[in-house]
Amino acid sequence: MSQTESVRGRFLIVDDEEHIREILKATLEPMALSVHDAGSAEEALDLVREENLDVIICDVQMPGMNGLEFLNKVKTEQPSIKFLMITAHGTMDTAVKALRYGASDFLTKPFENEAVRQIARRLLRERNGSAEPVLASAAAGPVRNVLEGIVGRSPPFMACLEKARKASAGDTTVLLCGESGTGKEVLARAIHNLSRRADKPMIAVNCGAIPENLIESELFGHEKGAFTGAIASKPGKFALADGGTIFLDEIGEMPLLMQVKLLRVIQERTVEPVGSTRTQKVDFRLIAATNRNLKEEIKSGRFREDLYYRLNIIPIDLPPLRDREGDVLILARNFLAYYNERYGNRYALSAENERELQGYGWPGNVRELANAIERAVVLASGDGLSFAFDGGSAPSGQKTGTAIKDKKQAVEREEIMKALDLNRWNKTQTAESLGISRRSLLYKIKEFGIA
Repeated sequence: MSQTESVRGRFLIVDDEEHIREILKATLEPMALSVHDAGSAEEALDLVREENLDVIICDVQMPGMNGLEFLNKVKTEQPSIKFLMITAHGTMDTAVKALRYGASDFLTKPFENEAVRQIARRLLRERNGSAEPVLASAAAGPVRNVLEGIVGRSPPFMACLEKARKASAGDTTVLLCGESGTGKEVLARAIHNLSRRADKPMIAVNCGAIPENLIESELFGHEKGAFTGAIASKPGKFALADGGTIFLDEIGEMPLLMQVKLLRVIQERTVEPVGSTRTQKVDFRLIAATNRNLKEEIKSGRFREDLYYRLNIIPIDLPPLRDREGDVLILARNFLAYYNERYGNRYALSAENERELQGYGWPGNVRELANAIERAVVLASGDGLSFAFDGGSAPSGQKTGTAIKDKKQAVEREEIMKALDLNRWNKTQTAESLGISRRSLLYKIKEFGIA
């Protein structure tokens, strides 16, 4: 079994019964980089703070601090750690409370060892973000953070994640800005999953994919007979998101008339289905996203300024992959681990592969990188991986890639210098004129050595 386990991680077992701990240690050994155990929650807390853990398997009923109290305390300090709760006294109330406190799953004793292994594999994949897919194998050495499923360590990316972490604590509207493929929906889901609304749905809507004549019905719902083809009443996306989060992707594509109606919904927290005269109260947290410069859209008359200020309460700028120095290989290794497991392969990146990946500009960002890795794995031969890129042929080597990067940086530096001069070196105004955050501007000033 140990030779076939491609997903491995660091476990902690917390149970006051020693023989249960021994059974669980033996059960998890094939997929473990390390397995720690503790006979009490108090002892376990020290291990949580000392070790870099992925999954905790914890009994509910223990002397002293019980499992639910321990779960709640750990989730407050390190919310990304996954929990499997186990008890001999399983009730629906206990299970619901455990899940509400942040547990990922729940088992009652006696349990099947294979059930524990299956859940542990799933939790490791979730811990390392295979959902989109960003599966982190231990060999890849990913840099993890409290926003689950998101991998990276470059300064602009970490600043973005820290802002998202803080935003997740409240109900304030968030506006995610960034190029296509930078991971706006992934970040939106992470914010939702870390929020108090995590046990409620997150409803995602691509505003650019819905025909203009149907978008009102999709968002707010309709009554039977409201229009041709409305053969039954249907709730809208806002009603489905009641108690949870609604994610409006590509908000810049929304027609002007709908922008007026959306503004009213945001202000009043009520919706009126098409064909109805009754309003319905809805409780939602709004996260919007766009790859457009909304300030430019306002100037051109395509976006309402009042709606922009309603959305732009917590703006978060996702950096393009070309600006995330060092993150390309971290992401590539994680994608490779995922696709190796999916297709039953064991490919690795060669030194030449790494030079190619680092030398390419990635205009399609993280999405393009994922596509490139999957394509390479599917089409691989006995000679290893070979890359072809959506933006053109593979770069001839590091020298070419570096030249492209240097040219882009020179153009970017010149644009920043011009903006600084136009705004008399007022950094806040300069950042606004460039459509980036002040923190991103300060990072660029330091990166380019602008005095």
